[in-house]
Amino acid sequence: FSCIVRLAQADTIHQAKMGATLHHTTFTSHILALALAFLLFASSHVSAFSSSSPPPQQPARPPILPTNPDDVIRQAAASIAKAYLHDGEHLQIIRLPLSESIYGNKEEGFVADRAIGWQGGPQETLRYLSPLVSDLLKRIQMTDNTGGLAVKVSEQILLDFDGSALQTSEHPAGPLYDIQALLQPNTDGYYLKTIEAIEDQFCTTKGEDTPDRLLLLVNPAWRDKSSWGFFGGKKAQELILDRYETTYAIDQFIVKGKKVSLLKCWREDWAVFLGNEEDPSLPGEKVATFPTRPEYKEVEAVLVTRTG
Repeated sequence: FSCIVRLAQADTIHQAKMGATLHHTTFTSHILALALAFLLFASSHVSAFSSSSPPPQQPARPPILPTNPDDVIRQAAASIAKAYLHDGEHLQIIRLPLSESIYGNKEEGFVADRAIGWQGGPQETLRYLSPLVSDLLKRIQMTDNTGGLAVKVSEQILLDFDGSALQTSEHPAGPLYDIQALLQPNTDGYYLKTIEAIEDQFCTTKGEDTPDRLLLLVNPAWRDKSSWGFFGGKKAQELILDRYETTYAIDQFIVKGKKVSLLKCWREDWAVFLGNEEDPSLPGEKVATFPTRPEYKEVEAVLVTRTG
């Protein structure tokens, strides 16, 4: 009888061990199954991510005509920086508007665009242009490395009766980020010599790995080679017209009794905007674009087509 009892006990112990082993095996199988499922899930998602194409980039919004000085400076600063930092254009021409439609909040309402009805002289123009250019130089983002310090801008009057001046911005990141702007140069030979001197003494860094510094010609008095006449045209063509790019410009004039604005931003066509007669504070309507600056007759043809 005792033998039977021992056999029964042994069988019970064996069954218990088998049950524990079976439970452990089942638990381990569940863990392995879950791990395998996770690996398959992760693998499929990584594969899908790696094989999928990146989301399409949104096309850049075309520039609109600014309606106040702050927007003009912001737009101009972005265009200048893009031309210099992305495309290496260190010799640039820009034209800022000084018309009553843009700066009508001034106490003295005047129109600087001769085609609209300019009544002042270059000295008065400089009085309005100088603070705008100073603000512009501070906003051109050459680098983020400012150390929390502000850009300093100084001005030197060149020829008072011409209303010309030279502004220099000193960047806290170092002299390689400094900028100079020559305001209102005209077709006098003095300015050809001045531009040559600035290029040689300021722009050229004489370093293989350092880019030339940025020089801006702001609101120059010329349009093309004919502005210099017979004697200065060749020199101007070689020194300026063949080398300087117009990276930002707003020109305004009257065509068939309507105020028209031309807007040029870097890497964009010239856009023709028709002023909003009901509310001048609103951006004008873009009515045409041209790959180069359009002539008056081309703009007139656009308006004739619109009005029939």
